[in-house]
Amino acid sequence: MPPAPSVSSRWYSRVDEAAREAHLIDLQRLADGPTERLEIRESSRGKSMACAVFGGLMVALGGWLSWVFVVIGITPGKPVFLLAWAVSLALVLAGVAALALAEALRRRHGQCVLALTPNTLAFSNSNGAVPLHTFSGFEIDQRHLRTVLTFRVAAHARAPALQAACFKSLAAPDAHPVAGGLSVELWLCVPTLDGQRIDFEALTSLLLDYIEAAQARRTLGELYPQVQRFGAAR
Repeated sequence: MPPAPSVSSRWYSRVDEAAREAHLIDLQRLADGPTERLEIRESSRGKSMACAVFGGLMVALGGWLSWVFVVIGITPGKPVFLLAWAVSLALVLAGVAALALAEALRRRHGQCVLALTPNTLAFSNSNGAVPLHTFSGFEIDQRHLRTVLTFRVAAHARAPALQAACFKSLAAPDAHPVAGGLSVELWLCVPTLDGQRIDFEALTSLLLDYIEAAQARRTLGELYPQVQRFGAAR
C-alpha cells in the first residue's frame, strides 16, 4: 500500500498550484492588451525648413563672395587668394548639401515609421508584417535632433527580412539590422500618432503595452493552450 502524502508535500502542492494560478492570471491580464491598429508616422517638416534656410544662406553667401572676388579682380593665382576662393566654394558646397538634406527630410515627412496591430509590427521597408512576439523588448534613445528606436529580437525568433537601406533611406524611415541581427534599429525626427506629436514617455508606454501583450499571448499558447483556445473562442 503506497504511503499517504505528507502534510508538507500537500502544502507545497497547494503553493505550486496557487503560484501557477497567479501566473496564469497575470498572463491573461497582459494578454488582454491594446486592440487598436496604429500607425506611427514621421514629422520632419520643421527640420526640413531649417536645413533649407541654412542651405540657401550658405549658397547665397558663397555666391556673393565669389561675385565680390570677380568684381575686385581677385584671382586664385596667389595662395591667399586661393584660400579665399576655397572658402567661398566650401560655403556653396555646404549650402548645396544642406539643401539636399532639406529635400530628403521633406520627402520623409508624413511617412509611416511603424504599423502596429495587436499581433504584428511592420517597418517601412519590411517585406511584410512580422509577429510582435519576434521582439523581446526595445530601447528609445532620444537625442537632440532625432529619436533612435532599437528593437531586441527574442531568443526564439529571427530578425525580420528588410529591404536593404541605402543613401536614399534619408528620405524614408527605413530600419536596418544591428548587432549581427540581434536587434533592429531605425531613427526618426519626431514621432506622431493621429497627426499629434507623441512624447518619449507615451511612445515607450505604447510600444511596451503592445509587445508585452504579444509575448503574454505567445506564452499562454505554449504553457496553457486550452486557456488560449477558450479565450479565442470567446
